[in-house]
Amino acid sequence: MKMPDTYMMGRKLIDYYMGQLKSQDYAVQKLKASGVLALISSNGRDGTVVVQSFTGYKAGGKEGLPEATISGVDGLKLKRLIESGHTVELSLNIKGKFYSDDTKGYNAVAEIPGTDPKLKAQLVMLGGHMDSWPAGTGATDNGAGCIVMMEAVRLLDSLHLKPKRTVRIALWSGEEEGLLGSYAYVKNHFGSGETGIFKPEQAKVSAYFNLDNGSGKIRGVYAQKNEAVKPIFEQWLVPFADMGAKTVTMSNTGSTDHLSFDWVDIPGFQFIQDPLDYETKTHHTNMDTYDYLQIDDLKQAAVIVASFVYQTANRPEMLPRKALVKEQFVFDGF
Repeated sequence: MKMPDTYMMGRKLIDYYMGQLKSQDYAVQKLKASGVLALISSNGRDGTVVVQSFTGYKAGGKEGLPEATISGVDGLKLKRLIESGHTVELSLNIKGKFYSDDTKGYNAVAEIPGTDPKLKAQLVMLGGHMDSWPAGTGATDNGAGCIVMMEAVRLLDSLHLKPKRTVRIALWSGEEEGLLGSYAYVKNHFGSGETGIFKPEQAKVSAYFNLDNGSGKIRGVYAQKNEAVKPIFEQWLVPFADMGAKTVTMSNTGSTDHLSFDWVDIPGFQFIQDPLDYETKTHHTNMDTYDYLQIDDLKQAAVIVASFVYQTANRPEMLPRKALVKEQFVFDGF
């Protein structure tokens, strides 16, 4: 199936955004120096408030201003009051704290040991990210992905399937700040895509599977331009056609943790999901709560992920790899 690349941006566009962010930071510092106390922005509609930021977490950086986001409706009301000549006063109660004693992120990693004497040193990995934006509780972004991956591993373990290769699940930190958790893990264990210098462990990973696009059921998988895996994945999806999962697209998708693995020539894949109201309602908003989880869809996804992981762990050969393209790492959020 032909699908457009999603969440993918080239280096030129990323450099443009980085320049914009530097300009924003400069403007904030000028406003602070002139006596501004806080910044308020408004967006969203129908009670939905979108929260987004790309700066302010780097240790040693200059402190900015307290910032608050309000709904678009409230923002328009303030605008009307000011334009009609009214004096508007706002009372903000923003409490924040910098934890300078520990600025590290922490990944949670667990394994089902492989059982084949020759293959157990090889890995099949799967994961999702634990961090979320503070407006909601992070249920769809990405509690849903973590739920599915944990359930997939639980299914393999409870059914005593004994995979030949070791299955390793990782729940990442720092994804929303730029894939920091998975990026650091990959650099520490597997090497660098920028230099093309890899560590011995890199050759032992068959694949990494990721889920991070909300609570919708799985409809297929992005092959990330890996032509050799397309027929393999198409065969693996045949039993799930009646569950709605049929599509293998050669297209890329980005902005989440499989890119860290793809960066070092480890096959990294993200599943295609029903969009539901992910981008229109819950993604990085105050609506990202448990109420928007589709439990039956999560069960469907867990079964499919468990099957992909199990078959990857038990096929005679590791999954084929595509040609490595050296490029700068693509961060999340752009």
